[in-house]
Amino acid sequence: MIKEKPNPVSDSNRGIILEALRHSQTRAREAENAAKEAYAEKEDLVKVVLRQASELLACRQWIRLLQLENLYYQIKNKKMNDPKLSVCPSKDGKLQKKKMKKGKRRSRRYEDDLGKYAVVFAMGLGLVGAGLLLGWTVGWMLI
Repeated sequence: MIKEKPNPVSDSNRGIILEALRHSQTRAREAENAAKEAYAEKEDLVKVVLRQASELLACRQWIRLLQLENLYYQIKNKKMNDPKLSVCPSKDGKLQKKKMKKGKRRSRRYEDDLGKYAVVFAMGLGLVGAGLLLGWTVGWMLI
């Protein structure tokens, strides 16, 4: 039986390899902890954004309700001088005065255009949201 002697070069190589493995595992744990922290931060950020968006929507609806209430009281107290003018709250929060048009054709076209724009706007927001979600996901996959 031939007995192998421990090779000092092989022992030093083994030590170097074990040291490199230890550093690699340490870096992997640090990266895993950093990924967990980033995920938790992203979740907190999403919660904050959704909460602010819902608060903004509530404020906008409250403003529109106040505008309609104001319009109701103006009509009730007959403060409108010209019966041909109608006051309608707009999307930007201001009251607009528009003259009533005769005929249904013109108002019908306006309603159709408004519906088209609403659908296009909703689709655009959906595409932007999907793109944002996809970009965010791919970004996290590349990190």
